Amino acid sequence: MATESVAPDGPVGAAIAGAPLPTLVMLDDGVAAEPTADVDPGTVIRTCANCGAQMDERKCKLICRCGYFLSCSDYY
Repeated sequence: MATESVAPDGPVGAAIAGAPLPTLVMLDDGVAAEPTADVDPGTVIRTCANCGAQMDERKCKLICRCGYFLSCSDYY
């Protein structure tokens, strides 16, 4: 009894059937990562994720002038 390899139909099946996969290459851009140990966590949480501005504290919320906000359940 002979065994026969059958690839599924369609473009995905053709890729599985032996077509070469693309090679991913990681490039080093030469820029050293800056240490983040000196960053105050309070400053980071008060920075708007939408526009980067400093957010205002109002009761249990952090509100930005662009309209983005975090409630206390988002950052605790």
